[in-house]
Amino acid sequence: MNYWLDLFTGTTWNEFRRAGAAVSGFRHRMRKAATKVQPGDIFLCYLTGVMRWVGALEVVGTSRDERSIWTDEAFPVRFELKPLLLLDPEHGVPMAELEGKVDFYTGPNDRGKFKGFVR
Repeated sequence: MNYWLDLFTGTTWNEFRRAGAAVSGFRHRMRKAATKVQPGDIFLCYLTGVMRWVGALEVVGTSRDERSIWTDEAFPVRFELKPLLLLDPEHGVPMAELEGKVDFYTGPNDRGKFKGFVR
């Protein structure tokens, strides 16, 4: 099992949840990295802006779902998911609480550098 980062804005997180939280998507440029994602892998959901961890999603498989889920972009590289944990942003785990407690975020200088830690 591998863990992957799934970034959301406040808007895309709300749209994802309203659509049933069963399909997540990535930009086309992520297609190559997406070939490494396997069923059983976990997407860790990070909400940019407020810098909080808001969910964990188990990958079921790739998705052919082409419906419009997000208003700003299509995010065509899609996966079928089983939600394991979905939190409202105000209940998400603040990134600051992990400072110094995890290898990928030892201090303020690591801010923004942790994005690839799960790949």
